[in-house]
Amino acid sequence: MTTEKTQGDAAAILKRIGLELPPTAKSEFAEQNSGQDDSARLVAVMPMGDWKALLARLPMPESDQAPFEAEANFHLGADKGQWTPGKAKGLETVQLPWHGGAESLNLGIAPAGQDEVRLFIYWYQL
Repeated sequence: MTTEKTQGDAAAILKRIGLELPPTAKSEFAEQNSGQDDSARLVAVMPMGDWKALLARLPMPESDQAPFEAEANFHLGADKGQWTPGKAKGLETVQLPWHGGAESLNLGIAPAGQDEVRLFIYWYQL
């Protein structure tokens, strides 16, 4: 469920980690943790076309294999409260070095309905 607080938290998190989602993305969950190593988790739903445009802007690893795979879902961590990547059917994840390798950006993608995807974002400092 999207609320103004969730949208505000999501905007602050996205600014902090330096990731821009399309304007059509609707945040469902946003949480950040401050400490010795900051971290944040975010869930957003967006149209498939907007996801593909976002994907084209990301620094994907160069490989002849598909970068997203179900075997990498563990990078999103365990389900806790509203953070439920383990319940997402068809989820596939990729881990990207972020900001020169000082941070990690884990992206999980799953179908979310007619021509939409659900994006799980788990970012943390190394």
